[in-house]
Amino acid sequence: MELVSVSYRDRAFPVHAHDGYVVGTVIGGAEQLDVAGASHLVGTGDVLRLHPGEPHANRSLGAEALRYLVLYLSPDSVAPYLSGEARLTFRGAVSGDRQLAATVASVHAALRATPEEKLAQESAMMLLVRVLAASDAGAGEPAAGSERAVVARVQDWIEAHLADNFGLAELATVAGLSVFRLAHLFKQGTGVSPIAWRNQRRIAAARRLLLAGQPIADIALQLGFADQSHLTRQFQRIVGVSPQRYRQQ
Repeated sequence: MELVSVSYRDRAFPVHAHDGYVVGTVIGGAEQLDVAGASHLVGTGDVLRLHPGEPHANRSLGAEALRYLVLYLSPDSVAPYLSGEARLTFRGAVSGDRQLAATVASVHAALRATPEEKLAQESAMMLLVRVLAASDAGAGEPAAGSERAVVARVQDWIEAHLADNFGLAELATVAGLSVFRLAHLFKQGTGVSPIAWRNQRRIAAARRLLLAGQPIADIALQLGFADQSHLTRQFQRIVGVSPQRYRQQ
């Protein structure tokens, strides 16, 4: 998981997605969150919850600095605290449940304070998952239809060819569809275009490689960026900080 504490003004992020669950609470200021075709005002005491891979955009609002605490949770980090094959699913991206907000903040603090204490870490995670599941979240998710399966196959292919200079024609071949049909289904299924998805997956991979200690220039070449500057521009646009600062923090 990643724990992040944010404070900024006049900042906007384009449509993007994260590998894992996003659970956060605003502790000052406000932001606009655009997800699933709807816009939400997220203010102090509100909680935001997003599924893995769920496209969204957000921007700060007003003169006051936007401050929030957020946890990026991989599905693997959540799975041990769920029953069987259940997965967390949320009925809404934003909740005004103040008790839930207090729990998110306290778990965030507990995980920061006890990085080496396994029992404390796991107890905090158990509390968070239990409270999330007991709010207006439920277990299970709808079965994938044939169109969703096609999109998933293309996503998997992109993941395996992140550094390659492929085009829509190659993706259409993977999908067994025309370029037009593929583009329509992909945008419908993910909320973003294939190129935007590819760029987001490259940035997700860059984050992992940065934390593994690889040189930024090597990461850029390994993931198909033109050079280190190209990686830095896209990384800062999506993540909000430079690759160097991300690794330092």
